[in-house]
Amino acid sequence: MSPTTPTTQTTPPTWTITTTEGITLTGHQPDWSQDNPSHTDITLDQAINHLRDHAHYTMLPIDPVLPPATLDITINGTHYRESTSLMFATQIACHPYSTQPHQQVPTASLTIVEEWDFEGLTPADLAHIATQIRTQADYFENTVLPALVTARENWAAHHQTKADLP
Repeated sequence: MSPTTPTTQTTPPTWTITTTEGITLTGHQPDWSQDNPSHTDITLDQAINHLRDHAHYTMLPIDPVLPPATLDITINGTHYRESTSLMFATQIACHPYSTQPHQQVPTASLTIVEEWDFEGLTPADLAHIATQIRTQADYFENTVLPALVTARENWAAHHQTKADLP
């Protein structure tokens, strides 16, 4: 018989808060989370508030293929034109100590363009939005694109350029 190699079990990462009262709190630190709630020398009340406000989160990469969006905004009569490359940005977040049960599990947030967010999406919500986006993309490809090509062809065939003007 050959000797077996012992298997090494890895311990999942944890966060730790040590209070001034000598109480140690620990919890699971997801490997995908960009934030760790670990702290030392805070009171138990501060630790509880800190955990209630804490979110494990990660920002997923933005698809670099999308062009920047241009937003035209009028605020109090002043017109602003802003450009952003933040389109269809996604984030996964979990607020494990929230008083809201639906926030205690990972949910997705989808930023269509900056400051236009759909937050707290369940897997079913995200699947529904993905279906809507596919439907919208199909509409763009199958209806808008052919109409635009036809309009441009018609325009090219019938529009006078500056060189054609007397």
